[in-house]
Amino acid sequence: MIKKNISKTLLITIFLIAFLSTQNAISEEKTGPTDGIKSWRLSLGYGIALKNNIRKDNNYSGGQADVLFNHIPLVQIAWGPISIGAQGLSANLVGNREVAGYLNINRVGDRYYATGMENRSDSWFFGAGLKYHKLNFLLARDINGRSHGVKATIHYVVLYPLGKKIFVRSSAGIECYNRSFAEYYYGVRSNEATSNRSEYHPKAYCLPTASFFPGYKYSEDINFLMGVSLKGLTQAVRKSPTTNGTWLEEALILGATWKF
Repeated sequence: MIKKNISKTLLITIFLIAFLSTQNAISEEKTGPTDGIKSWRLSLGYGIALKNNIRKDNNYSGGQADVLFNHIPLVQIAWGPISIGAQGLSANLVGNREVAGYLNINRVGDRYYATGMENRSDSWFFGAGLKYHKLNFLLARDINGRSHGVKATIHYVVLYPLGKKIFVRSSAGIECYNRSFAEYYYGVRSNEATSNRSEYHPKAYCLPTASFFPGYKYSEDINFLMGVSLKGLTQAVRKSPTTNGTWLEEALILGATWKF
């Protein structure tokens, strides 16, 4: 069975960041993030995402399927240094296209509903980041108070052209989560343990990530994108009774956008 509602935060974020970065690469405009305050940008689109399911016994909207599928409506609105979309809200504070400080609020985590366990849900995370040329660092904290989690990410992003129409965004990075985040999303409390589900208390963990997103500029306004995202899963995640023990989370994303 294929799931129709998956973790939108992760996959939509991956898609939009990849696409917007490709848009920046193919644009001839050289202004910094705080230089375009007088202009606004709008893009609409549609995408699909396929992801292997790392969870087991998830009762959330067909979450026991081996392959998860989702329709992704893509809407992105930007006004100068501020952008709002499915990836959340970001605001560049200082700097330019090469070096900048910014704030971000976004939803993080996924939904896990298991019989006999308290439901786990995604949550709003607020944080600050720094972009330094190809490096991007972000530190954010759960402001909903669900997981009381903290996440820190650092990514190395490279944009390069393959001819006049095709541009590629590749990235590699590390994502780290504190013990509270790990406990909320992958832990099993004493009152949730059963004969088939042991009590489990994971520690803080870090995991490697990589992505490869080619983009095709069909016209000045229409763009197509496909990409692959990989995330290695550490023991803290793999040994959880809520997961199936797989060591790799994979996502395939296809989509198109129309820029106004």
